[in-house]
Amino acid sequence: MLNTLNQEDVGKLKYDCTDCVGYCCSIYDRVDVWKKDLKRLARHFDITPAQAKKKFTRKVGKYTALKRKEDLIFEETCIFLDQTTRLCSVYDARPDTCREWPVHSGDRCVYYDILQFERKQQDDEDYVPVVEIKVLEEVEE
Repeated sequence: MLNTLNQEDVGKLKYDCTDCVGYCCSIYDRVDVWKKDLKRLARHFDITPAQAKKKFTRKVGKYTALKRKEDLIFEETCIFLDQTTRLCSVYDARPDTCREWPVHSGDRCVYYDILQFERKQQDDEDYVPVVEIKVLEEVEE
């Protein structure tokens, strides 16, 4: 089980996942998984892609997504978030969705920025603001 970031990755980032509680792993209900992700997870666990799909995913509408589990901080989180270290237990085998975060946001992580801001505001280096994302349904007019 890998619970550290690659040093190559750390040097490029403007945030530190090892100093976060796993917001990106916790607040999104659906982390999509594709065939190549299942193959990667299967190799990691030495099982077949079909076994990986059955063991680690669930259907969310028309999508295949990672399963979730109860969490100590948030209501629930990704099945692969280590509850003690708050890091990904399958970092090298993580899905593309996770690999691409937060590339589209200029190598910054908004959740890490919020965490650091709130810790400074509260004058508490261990403060954890709980964030919840709600999907609002469209209202017919």
